[in-house]
Amino acid sequence: MTAAADWKLQQMVKASGWPLAPELLYPGNDFCAPAGNGLVPLHWACAHGKDGLVKHMIAQGANVLSETPDGQSMLALAVQSGSFQTVMLLIDQLKALAAPLPHAELKERLVKTFGNGHPNQKNRLQQTLKDWERIRKLGASVGRG
Repeated sequence: MTAAADWKLQQMVKASGWPLAPELLYPGNDFCAPAGNGLVPLHWACAHGKDGLVKHMIAQGANVLSETPDGQSMLALAVQSGSFQTVMLLIDQLKALAAPLPHAELKERLVKTFGNGHPNQKNRLQQTLKDWERIRKLGASVGRG
């Protein structure tokens, strides 16, 4: 990592409020492995709506299919945070992976949380969920062929 990239990452980490050493968020680390006090970087970033950190971790190969010990998905954590940007980053990555669609309860929470916001936000969410469904259907039909 260059000095400029290192400095930029340190500043992003500092601004995010990440409570542990910034080195834990450097490229090459496992963002789904427990760090100090059992804190899992990707889980923490999703639960706190830290879209800059989530974007960084995804770019570094973080497993967005990870779940908390009690079975919560990264998408569920992001919805709880109320961060539309974090939710969209995760959905875009989940779509790219052709991951399973969110279960009905989570989909309902997504729509309830972000469906009453700005019309562009509502429309983007609805279109993205439709796209994700289409991707899954195409994947299923290709798998059968």
